[in-house]
Amino acid sequence: MRDMTLKRNLVPVVLLLLLTSLKAEVVDRTIAVVNDHLLTWSDLDQQMRFEALENGRALSALNEAHRRTAFEHLVQSCILRDQMQGVLPAADSDVEARIADLRNALQLAKDDSRWRATLASYDLSPEELAGLIKNQIEILRFMDFRVRPLVTVSRAEVEDYYAETLTPLLTAQGQSPGPLDDVRTKIRELLMEQKMNQEMDKWMKTLRDQSRVRLLWEGVR
Repeated sequence: MRDMTLKRNLVPVVLLLLLTSLKAEVVDRTIAVVNDHLLTWSDLDQQMRFEALENGRALSALNEAHRRTAFEHLVQSCILRDQMQGVLPAADSDVEARIADLRNALQLAKDDSRWRATLASYDLSPEELAGLIKNQIEILRFMDFRVRPLVTVSRAEVEDYYAETLTPLLTAQGQSPGPLDDVRTKIRELLMEQKMNQEMDKWMKTLRDQSRVRLLWEGVR
């Protein structure tokens, strides 16, 4: 009799566990396969929350465009991880410095309690944030390492930018551009960044075209 009672009591527990398992499977379903890597809804959800925090954007303001952007970043991360093979790992000090920059940008550098509350409001633990930032640093560092040797800025390009872009722009605003030698380094850095972004876009497009990306959810099409 006691065994029968135990069995009857176990039935709702087993059903509850099954339903919980099914619910978890539905919520954390696979939304895409990138080469041999599975991307799940929880991956996308976490990436969206991370990017919202970085940009000081409220979670309630997230929309379809933000979801697609976060998804593309996840896809790029998977593709680039295959290329990296562990090159240029980020040290703990690199991660801590980037978190400090983020706290400064959000004006939370000196208030630990508000910083913890902010992380909690984005449903991110300090450990999760550190992992996401570590991945971000390594990806950006690898892209810079891969693309920078392909980019050069000539003396003529700097002079053309000064004469054809900077001078007319500042003159229209009633300002003087000053001597070229005073702004040469900044112009070179600006042109280098522009060219690197263009090269990165072309390289990523090539890698994306060569990769196998299978979408399993209409929400990221």
